[in-house]
Amino acid sequence: MCCDCGDYDSDSDLTDLGTDSLEDSSSSSQCSGDSSPSEALSEDGAGRTKDPIREQHQQQKGSDRRKKTPGLIVTVPTDILLEIFGFLEPIDLLHLFGTNKAFRMVLSSNNAVSVWKAARVNRGGVPDCLPGMSEVEWADLLFGGFHCQECGRKGIWEIDFGIRRRVCPRCLNENLVCDSAFPFEFPECDPIIMDLIPFSDIGRDDHDHITDCKFLWSDDVLKMAKELEAYLKPGAEQALEGFKQSRKKYVDSDIDVRFLQVVLLNLMASKHIAVCNAWAGKDYDRQLSRARELRNQNTELFQARLVDLGHNAKDVERMFECHHYGVLDEELTDARWKRLIPKVERKLAELEEEWRLENQRKVSSVRESRLLAMYQKYVRPLPQAIIPPPQDFLKLCDVAEFIKSPPTGDTESDIQPCYAFAERFPEFCAEYLHKRKLELTRLLALSTNILQDTTTLQSQRIDTPDDMLMRLATSVFQCTHPRSFPLITWDKVQYHAHQSHTTSTSTSCTFLISQRGVAAARSLLGLIGLDAQTTTATTMDDLHCRFFCSNCPPKPEKGGSYRIAMNWRQGVRPMFVFHYVDQQGPSHKEPRWELLSTEQLQVIQSRCAPEYPGATQRVWRCNKCDVYHENPTTKADVINHIKSHRIITPTEGIDFSYDQGVIEKPPPAMKFFVTPQTKKPSKSSTTQKSKPPTKLKYLCQHCNDLNRSFILEGVKQHLKVKHKIDSPSEGPDFRKIK
Repeated sequence: MCCDCGDYDSDSDLTDLGTDSLEDSSSSSQCSGDSSPSEALSEDGAGRTKDPIREQHQQQKGSDRRKKTPGLIVTVPTDILLEIFGFLEPIDLLHLFGTNKAFRMVLSSNNAVSVWKAARVNRGGVPDCLPGMSEVEWADLLFGGFHCQECGRKGIWEIDFGIRRRVCPRCLNENLVCDSAFPFEFPECDPIIMDLIPFSDIGRDDHDHITDCKFLWSDDVLKMAKELEAYLKPGAEQALEGFKQSRKKYVDSDIDVRFLQVVLLNLMASKHIAVCNAWAGKDYDRQLSRARELRNQNTELFQARLVDLGHNAKDVERMFECHHYGVLDEELTDARWKRLIPKVERKLAELEEEWRLENQRKVSSVRESRLLAMYQKYVRPLPQAIIPPPQDFLKLCDVAEFIKSPPTGDTESDIQPCYAFAERFPEFCAEYLHKRKLELTRLLALSTNILQDTTTLQSQRIDTPDDMLMRLATSVFQCTHPRSFPLITWDKVQYHAHQSHTTSTSTSCTFLISQRGVAAARSLLGLIGLDAQTTTATTMDDLHCRFFCSNCPPKPEKGGSYRIAMNWRQGVRPMFVFHYVDQQGPSHKEPRWELLSTEQLQVIQSRCAPEYPGATQRVWRCNKCDVYHENPTTKADVINHIKSHRIITPTEGIDFSYDQGVIEKPPPAMKFFVTPQTKKPSKSSTTQKSKPPTKLKYLCQHCNDLNRSFILEGVKQHLKVKHKIDSPSEGPDFRKIK
């Protein structure tokens, strides 16, 4: 902004703080009812021989409706006033010009021309007026304020000396007319007008015009057209020619310096505009330097006063570092200080509250992140289902209160209580484990299928978990999430976790009793002759029994037929899904099983079962440390890692194990051929010599059919078609038969 004119153009947060300076300059103009120099000159009539100051003083004597005149200055003769005014600058004369009609008449008289010229000299380097402009109009153009003379928009620093206006780009686009468009914009006007009015070559912002275009101000065109009407009457040809010559002389002095850089025409006529442009650039830099110096001085003074009033020195300094306040670009008088201090203190209070909330959010975020990191490190080796959701821990009353507590000002002190809360992780997890077990116990107690023929009543109040009840073979649960597998006993439930697709983190699960799973387990126990109320899942595992589903007929394969031989867990959950749970057809309305004989069991046990889970599956973790707890790896990698713990021969289940949360399915069931397979003779064996059969050497690692082998090209084609693996590799996808 400019210190000389009292006009502001700032995006300050305290834009309302600058209104006092505007009030000082506008109040005087309101007394006269008119502040435009051009309009003031139109009122300058026949009163020049009188003393306007004395005349107004006489008119105001005894008047109760008018305000008193400013002191004894009204008694000073006009000649002396003009002598005094000769020591002022143009901006000061403009302020006096807008004070009242008396001063306006004095400064617009012919006697005041020398005063305006002296003011330009006092200002330093101000160029002479452009032809056709009075001293008042010239001073108003240069120092009348940095606002658009058309719409009033502030912050317009550049003056277009070609059209003698200070206007914003928007008004330029709306009012400038290119000479090539003159016939279309003003079809009723004589084209000679283009040679009689000022023009500019700066142009508009649409970039559709060539560099040698002349741009005319539309209002100038209309005014000139009105003046020409008097010379277009019959008999006024000589007067018209004289008018044209005078106007051309006026226009020729109005060529802009940037236009002369393109076409070197009328060099002497444009020299003055070049001087004006050069002066305007230097004056702009001088005003900015002055405003910056005054702003720095006032800022220091303002800060010192605010600190003296009791405000925090750092907050005050931060306030002025983050924001620029245009109100400090003027002299900070006591009167302005009294008007500004309430607004500044209110703004400072708003900023202090904003900074406090911002600092609170940062500290709370740091505390929460630290607690979550410590919590995740503690629960990483624990089974997923018994890990409380982290947000549940953060919602505890004292934890939430600590996170939201005010910052201490010291980073280490802000997070120090986190270590005390970390000591409560075991207690918190134990409470959550107790809660989960109690929920499952109540589910089992309310299940009529589980408590059939028992003395436990459904209405009985249960306040403690029953570990024995959750270990029964008939305790079959299922997660409510879609595509979840039934989970047999608490041993499987505790490792179950559902991964969120949006956050890729484990979410808390809700469990129900799998009624069909319970029915399948009870039917197996009844076939063996064990009590469903007391037989645990471990007891069933130790029996090593195998079963056929009586509801499933034998399936043909290569001339023979087979049935699926399942252990008791596979009877509830075979191959990929639960057998009885998944079979919803009429043939599996009720579970029916057939126990394998001793001879059939020996045949099954004599076969080499495939390793499950596979060694190449990334589900293996070290039980000695938490290196692979978040990202399990292959079995070979884990075994090599365990050697760093000085264990030469690691044991599965003790030193390392697989992630039971990922591998919830049991090993695939095996085929038992009740009718041996037969090889069909080749149709061409009687007509031609058979080719020696190609030896099949490879098995698919993704299929459970151990009796189907392939040649190398066949297994690759099989993986591509069935398993959608375009580039299979030996080991993870297929293996060679030894």
